[in-house]
Amino acid sequence: MVIGTNGGFLNSLGKAKLIRMKTILRLGQCSPLRLVWTWVFLITLTTPSFAAFQDGGWGARPVGMGGAYTAISDDSNAPLYNPAGLVQIQWNEVSAMYARLFSGLTLYSGTSTTGNDEAHLDQSYLSYASRATKYGAWSTSWANFNTTSLYREDTFMLSYANYLGGLIPVLDNQVSLGVNLKYLRRAFSLDAASAGDPVFSGGDSASAFAVDTGLLWKPDSGPCDGCRVGLSVKNLNQPDVGFRDTDRIPLEWRLGGAYQSRRLPWLVPALDISRRNGETGVYGGAESWLFNDALGLRAGGNKEEAAMGVSYYQALGKKAGFRLDYGITVPFYVSDTAGSHRFQLTVYF
Repeated sequence: MVIGTNGGFLNSLGKAKLIRMKTILRLGQCSPLRLVWTWVFLITLTTPSFAAFQDGGWGARPVGMGGAYTAISDDSNAPLYNPAGLVQIQWNEVSAMYARLFSGLTLYSGTSTTGNDEAHLDQSYLSYASRATKYGAWSTSWANFNTTSLYREDTFMLSYANYLGGLIPVLDNQVSLGVNLKYLRRAFSLDAASAGDPVFSGGDSASAFAVDTGLLWKPDSGPCDGCRVGLSVKNLNQPDVGFRDTDRIPLEWRLGGAYQSRRLPWLVPALDISRRNGETGVYGGAESWLFNDALGLRAGGNKEEAAMGVSYYQALGKKAGFRLDYGITVPFYVSDTAGSHRFQLTVYF
């Protein structure tokens, strides 16, 4: 296996605080490069430099656009990017996603004696979103990141959004406000060797509550018709999810724009800019729906990876339907992987 990277990443890694990783992950007969790569993943999960609950790309459709989804957010993926977008949902939706990250890249936990168990990096997402009414729209969802038998993060969200026209009539139904209330939990799987580590003197799990908010501006007339602008701010209260020491999740803001012209309604380009813990991210992509919105195609990327995706929508009568989404990302700085694959099923009723 070969790891390609840049000096900035290695410098950050060198500054990272290793929390007795040998007691958390016992690696047996594996190459030094695999050892380093596994440490990279777990270091990013256990140091203040790379706080927990960092956006790893959620939702097959948003990921297929390179993550440029803040100004779109018109389905059950909205709580992950911009809860204000829930007001755009016209059906009740139940959605489930599964992702295998860095497919083909093998990590090992255990030793040659215990069997060198393989560890995978997985994501799961389950969401229910109600259709918007005059009282607004709401959803409940669960997102999970899991490293097999080693580490997991769970996020439970209750989301609500409504237009601001009821409070500020001049805004009508052009501006919406959304809020996420989140319960966050992270946990390690310990054994006899690691259970006595002082890092886990308070237990092998940590949890906290967090709040997100978002705005969406979508004018339906005038010179800005077709424009969409979204702003989301995550982890407003910067919750502490540390074990022995304080480990606060940094505040993150994300600004996005998208445009759907009347001349080319089938093509929607989008761009997001994010800021978290001193790091700036840029995400760009485009989406196209063809054949009466039965087939969706998208592509995009950011500084870490290239992305593409496809969707198929099938109506089931006048009051139901389903959509299948697939998204793939290919990292720029890691080889010996077939990319990260995300599959998502959404049922409308």
